Amino acid sequence: MLLLALQPAVPAAARPLPTKKQWLADVRAAMRGSHRWLDRRVERGGGRLAIVLDIDNTAIASHYAFPEPVRPVLRFATHARRDGVKVSFATARRRSELTDITRVLGRAGYRFAAVCGRYRSESIAHGKTRCRRELERAGHTVIAMVGNRSTDFAGGHYERAFRLPSYRNRLN
Repeated sequence: MLLLALQPAVPAAARPLPTKKQWLADVRAAMRGSHRWLDRRVERGGGRLAIVLDIDNTAIASHYAFPEPVRPVLRFATHARRDGVKVSFATARRRSELTDITRVLGRAGYRFAAVCGRYRSESIAHGKTRCRRELERAGHTVIAMVGNRSTDFAGGHYERAFRLPSYRNRLN
């Protein structure tokens, strides 16, 4: 007779985050097929196209290797630019804090049109939704949103989501 010792479940919040290697494998899995999808979407046309990227642990490996780029996301953004798609960022940072992170993004290899931050009184989700709406008002169709937290995708105003791992919102 085999007896199994029952161990109490460890709450997700108490578990350690995965290694950088595992995180990158999870990011690659989330971005799998993104270039092919982008090519097909661009072929369909539809005016001035744009993608929006989150910054922390989406475009920049903030937790694992700041200020290094997240390579699969950088490749996606570069591919989009080559296809004539506008690349923008929407961040939880306040508008007054954007100068430094704009430099970090440029040094990491990103070529982009804008970094949109939130107003002092805005929630993170509302600020990111406003940023996408502003692109729409300027005549763009936001075809993709790339992020890692639920606040990146709240409010819509994009066609396709590429959701990177956040491990139950523990990876900021």
